Amino acid sequence: MLKVLHVSFHIGCHNDFINIAKELELDLKFLEFTDGTPGKYNIGHERAEKYWNKHKEYFKQFDVIVTSDTSPISRVFLQNGWDKKLIIWINNRFDYHDAASLDCEFPDDEYYQLFKDAVDKPNVHIIGYTDFENHYCKEWRNIDIGNTIIKPIGKPTHIHDTGNFIELDDIQNTFFVGPYHNDNLMMDLPKKLKEMNLPIYNGRFNGPHDLARFKGVIHIPYSWSNYAFFEGLSLGIVYFIPTKEFLLELKKDKDFFWSPPYKDELIELSEWYHPDHKDLLVYFDSWLNLKIKLYTTNYKKQKNLLKEYSFNHSNKTLKQWENVFFN
Repeated sequence: MLKVLHVSFHIGCHNDFINIAKELELDLKFLEFTDGTPGKYNIGHERAEKYWNKHKEYFKQFDVIVTSDTSPISRVFLQNGWDKKLIIWINNRFDYHDAASLDCEFPDDEYYQLFKDAVDKPNVHIIGYTDFENHYCKEWRNIDIGNTIIKPIGKPTHIHDTGNFIELDDIQNTFFVGPYHNDNLMMDLPKKLKEMNLPIYNGRFNGPHDLARFKGVIHIPYSWSNYAFFEGLSLGIVYFIPTKEFLLELKKDKDFFWSPPYKDELIELSEWYHPDHKDLLVYFDSWLNLKIKLYTTNYKKQKNLLKEYSFNHSNKTLKQWENVFFN
């Protein structure tokens, strides 16, 4: 049985590899990357060396190491001569760093060169989790990682079973609005929807099973991809989002946020506006159109469509991972 170590920060990534390991019969261990510093996302040469020296005997127990969420974790292995299989699953720009806790020189020239050199190493597999990650590497940083894209499965596992649920009367007829920037700061979406006499709940949710109890989610996207998108597919969560044209209208002269970098002309690289997903989301092109869609959508039919798509997507994705792990 292949011994695999998954090093990451993100619960969504962890959840996906639990699914992958179960289906592909991998002996999987998970390690949350931390070295006790607030700047854990910023991995300079010294930090990578210290982390490697501390854990290298443990690392040697494994046949494959996977890094996910923030790719700088991979520096620990790229810099220190890891010669077994290394899978770098890019979930948030490969040179992501946290400026607020930047306590070392990062991203630095050596890191970019390590990544560029890794492209040609036979033991290293660099994979984007959405189209934009590969595009960013090539067009913004002149590092061509190829066209391999493996998207999240999103099927919830036991790590999402928090046992906590929102206490709300008539939740099955209520629409959820999250606490995110574009929904609350770019514009006051909850206020707008309440003025339309729509039953909404604005706040946080306790995992995908909790979110699935609502009638649907009304959302203004803010990133190229979210694990919640794929979790929603697997659980049949119906999302209502503005059309591309209406989004561009809404964001004009406002405090719009999108996981950087952003360009209007690239928005179809996002999961929310990808041509392959045009039937998976319910798009509205005005507030009146939203209200009509909320009351005329065939929810049972839409939920079944999402679950069927998720089932086929999962099978396809597992075959992709099987090829990466065993070839």
